[in-house]
Amino acid sequence: MDNLFDDILKVVPELKEDYFERIRVLQRILKDGPIGRKGLAENLAMTERPLRTITDILKRQGLIDSSPAGMTITSQGERAIATGQDLWRDISKIHLHEKALADVLNIADARIVSGDIDLDKNILFEMGLQVSKYLDNKLSDGNHTIAITGGSTMLAVSEHIQLNHSANRHFTVVAARGGIGDASATQANTISDILAQRLHGHNISLYAPENLSEVANKALMNDPVIQSTLSRLKEANVLLFSVGSAKIMARRRGLDSKSNSKIKTDHAVGEAFGCFFDKDGNIVHRVPRIGLQLEDLADVDLPILIAGGNMKAEAIQAFAKLAPKQLVIITDQGASNTVLNGESH
Repeated sequence: MDNLFDDILKVVPELKEDYFERIRVLQRILKDGPIGRKGLAENLAMTERPLRTITDILKRQGLIDSSPAGMTITSQGERAIATGQDLWRDISKIHLHEKALADVLNIADARIVSGDIDLDKNILFEMGLQVSKYLDNKLSDGNHTIAITGGSTMLAVSEHIQLNHSANRHFTVVAARGGIGDASATQANTISDILAQRLHGHNISLYAPENLSEVANKALMNDPVIQSTLSRLKEANVLLFSVGSAKIMARRRGLDSKSNSKIKTDHAVGEAFGCFFDKDGNIVHRVPRIGLQLEDLADVDLPILIAGGNMKAEAIQAFAKLAPKQLVIITDQGASNTVLNGESH
């Protein structure tokens, strides 16, 4: 695609600027819609006259809809954004950076989308598309079990996953953990249900609160319903999860002062699956939890870490040191550039 596009640009050099400007407008409508032209112009730092020309074209092409509430993206518009991301990948030679990132992290594979999620949450849409493409390429026909954790990243990604429905695949989605006091929208049970609907599959929830005593956890482990869900988790061939900042996750989990002190004293930088770890990948504190455990990742064929932003770069690099070698990461330039430039140490 990049050679063809280069040939076209030799004849129409202004095409590249116009194309990516329209993609930028589509991305902003996706993020902020429904939105009026005035608000969109302000968000894009553009004047209304040239923006009107662009949005009129996009509407005629069926890429956006307009109503009294404002402009919204259409399914064709979403596909246009995805194509724009593909074209950016070809032009930027991002595959070279992806190989370098996988080598630095010593993992199986990496995919990078443009931008920094810390600066633009819309990038989550593009990360969701990359997850979709990766799964489409890797998953054969037949039955698949996907385990998924909670959190705002996983919520946004699950809402944007678009697998090829023509493929002869059937999905069971299982929540990989119980609740940790999050808002219900970002709990694993809610997200697994959303993903199951997107995949036209079956959802299995895990009704097990976290932050319980060790005695309470052992008692819950004997519950037949929980035992059944844990058995299905063990069958997962795909795992979708993220990592978090140790400081933020300690607050979300409502840890006591002793645990917080240990996490701080031992210089934890990240958390995943209830495990707080330092920059060298050493687990410094562990929260008892019911659900998929860190050790279970080794038995998952395709564990996919989805995390981006410069602020998560250190946690990503640290987690890779304790993860199985088949780990795949879907991330953004914000995190990948920081890791590749050696700034996350």
